[in-house]
Amino acid sequence: MNTTEITPLESESNLVHPGNRPAVVTPLDEHMGLDIARALHKRGITVYGIDSDPHAVGRHSNACKFVLAPEIKTNAQAYLRFLVDFSLKLRCKPVLFPLSDEHVLLISRNRDLILKYYELVMPSPETIEALATKVGLIDVAHELHIPAPLTLFPHSLQEVESVSRTLQYPVIIKPGESPQWHDPRIVRQLRRGLLAGRAKVVVCHNPSELQDYYRKLAALNPELVIQEVIPGEDNRLFYTSFYLDRQSRPLGIFAGRKERVMPVGFGSASFVHSYYDPELIETGLRVLQGTQYQGLGGVELKKDPRDEIYKLIEVNTRFGMWDGLGEKCGVDLAYIAYCDTLGIPVEPATSFCTNIIWIDWQRDLRAAIQYWRQGKLTWRDWLSSLHGKKMWAIYNRSDPLPGIFFTFRLMGIFLNRVLHH
Repeated sequence: MNTTEITPLESESNLVHPGNRPAVVTPLDEHMGLDIARALHKRGITVYGIDSDPHAVGRHSNACKFVLAPEIKTNAQAYLRFLVDFSLKLRCKPVLFPLSDEHVLLISRNRDLILKYYELVMPSPETIEALATKVGLIDVAHELHIPAPLTLFPHSLQEVESVSRTLQYPVIIKPGESPQWHDPRIVRQLRRGLLAGRAKVVVCHNPSELQDYYRKLAALNPELVIQEVIPGEDNRLFYTSFYLDRQSRPLGIFAGRKERVMPVGFGSASFVHSYYDPELIETGLRVLQGTQYQGLGGVELKKDPRDEIYKLIEVNTRFGMWDGLGEKCGVDLAYIAYCDTLGIPVEPATSFCTNIIWIDWQRDLRAAIQYWRQGKLTWRDWLSSLHGKKMWAIYNRSDPLPGIFFTFRLMGIFLNRVLHH
């Protein structure tokens, strides 16, 4: 560990919060980690951001103390040992917020160790494994009678060839678990033309494409999923975030509608506004309470234009990319999670302000270009959409340095591409 990256530890007795415990977010990315750190910092809670990237923009935040850790993807055991040692150094059990699928799965699978050194509320191992895998998620949907897209789990190319001519196109290919496609070999394959940007799927428009892409990907990762594409524009995508206590009772509820995603069609949100629909929230709760869920989580659904029914797309077993918008709308999920984890009484927050915007401007600008090229958005409409009360991803007036360094990083990437074009 590079100790020059660690701000000297304070005496925990100096904390103004009655919980008197620090929080640990890991990894400290430019979205979720920063949002949680900023929300808790406002409450007088000391936050440590643990990340393996020495250049993480969050290291410049005044809302947390940056700590450099081993890389989880290449040395998971070293990362776990680091977490244990860090807790021992603090001489207390901090509240832990794992913020990526890899971190959630690793910590869940080693919870007997982690819970000796950290305070954490999370679902049972069985629930985590079910919701984090495509096979498990579809099983949950069927068991709870939650509508979901047609999903197949082929075991061979021959099986794909057999079903490929019976499907309605387009369809998509996904990994069985999202972290599986972080393998550098698969990343290189995807960059050769299967997909671009941060998309998590490969789109197939006919049987030939499905067979070809499946053959290439299965050679690197045989755990693949084929799923029908629910029709409709990206603004039919919705996401509802929750904090559920140890009895699966909702202490925090917040929801939003995705207006734009990057890459268009199958990427993650670049522009969102808070949105309330009791049917949306009820469907999300059915998924989580039906699995006796505990802790932070979120459910993504798409409203199918063929029947106007919400269909289950994905479940996040963690704080989501833009869940920090909840705090601006009156539902501070990070603080609710912190308090409930420590047994501190907290008022449930189940109503929120609507039509508050969250925007990641650099990704949304690229998304707008794609929508414009497809004839789905004019520049006047894009500029008009930016009006209103909003939260900017990464950028924050009271914590400006992460945004400044992030801007410099973007400028460096742009200049590098121009010079090497």
